[in-house]
Amino acid sequence: MWGDMDALDVNSFPDDVEYEYIDEAEGVTLLCTLLQELGPEECIGLDTEFMRVTCYYPQFALMQLAIRQVNYLVDVWMLEGEVQPIIEALCHTKAKVLAFASSEDIELLAHEARRINCDRTLPKHFYDLQLMLAFCGHSYGRGLNFALQEFLGVNLAKACTLSNWLARPLSNDQLIYSALDVEYLEPLYHKLEALITPTNMRYFCAEMDYIVHSYDVEPNPEEAYLSIPAAGMLNDKELNTLYYLARDRMIQAQLDNEALNRVITTKAMWKLARYLPRSKRELEHQGVKSGTVRVYGDKILAWLNAARVAPRYDGLTMPLDYYSHQCEMKENFNQLRHTVGTRMASSGIRSEILLKKQLFNDYFRAKALGETPLLQQSWRLELLGQIDVPLEPIVHESSDLTGVTVPAYLQAQ
Repeated sequence: MWGDMDALDVNSFPDDVEYEYIDEAEGVTLLCTLLQELGPEECIGLDTEFMRVTCYYPQFALMQLAIRQVNYLVDVWMLEGEVQPIIEALCHTKAKVLAFASSEDIELLAHEARRINCDRTLPKHFYDLQLMLAFCGHSYGRGLNFALQEFLGVNLAKACTLSNWLARPLSNDQLIYSALDVEYLEPLYHKLEALITPTNMRYFCAEMDYIVHSYDVEPNPEEAYLSIPAAGMLNDKELNTLYYLARDRMIQAQLDNEALNRVITTKAMWKLARYLPRSKRELEHQGVKSGTVRVYGDKILAWLNAARVAPRYDGLTMPLDYYSHQCEMKENFNQLRHTVGTRMASSGIRSEILLKKQLFNDYFRAKALGETPLLQQSWRLELLGQIDVPLEPIVHESSDLTGVTVPAYLQAQ
């Protein structure tokens, strides 16, 4: 229990914590009732432990919930199918759900909610405190231990970070470690709540809403090629090959519950689409790992052979990183970066939130496709105002650059 956080010693190293361990149906029922009782002003600290080294879908091992100063450790692995009511109750809670560096927690919970056909994929009020720190202008990308030291004077041991969370029974160190990961989330939230401005809190909530809704649907194999690194370097024919290859890789990974990189290493994908190897030796030469070649080599070669003669995919469109591979657009990217950075300077928000290559790529790609860039939507538009960086390359008088070549997959649209 956290009690009076202002009274903590700045060098506090908690080595014990109270928790309730739930591995039976009766405990599930009681916890669900509690989740349903919570009001909008209350908080739930959340963390998850899982294993995902070799599989596509994470193996959910443990869920930690801190509610009304009590830590609950839900043994998802042992409860198996009986944990469904907790997922549903958590997704429908009126309370604020607090996590830290929550991208993997969000992905895991959204997958579990879709798997049980829950009508909500995530809680309505989901707050990532690592992101909230950035909207306070404090830090960007720093870990939980840093935040707890800075605001609460607490140091957490991280000895169990790489533990095997599927082994049973869990050790005492694992149980303490997992409980401590949620023990201080609510007091940390209250510290940040007092620090953040009302406007930036509204922006933060809007950003969290965008993140939560981005997990409403399962990743689509038909769109897998769009996010493959270096896809923007490929020509129309090569991109069409990548479409089929990325689609087949994701479908195979889902069927086998195998990590994507264990089917084909992601950084080798564009090379396979461009050079179309015809043997296992050539696969390895293009960066496919030898272990992958032993298991999936024949399949990969069959996919490539099929892609060579496959019809052009009607929905083929611009990859997400297309414009970052157009060297003549360097000045455009610099101007966009300068504009965003300048307009964020007095906002009290860490500029790294919006100074991202992903958002810059989206800006030019969306304009090319006649869509609204993310930088010109929601709270980002309110903060930045209208931005008008051209699609045509910004060139100096001494430059002989003439323009960006329009790819065939855009000309055909």
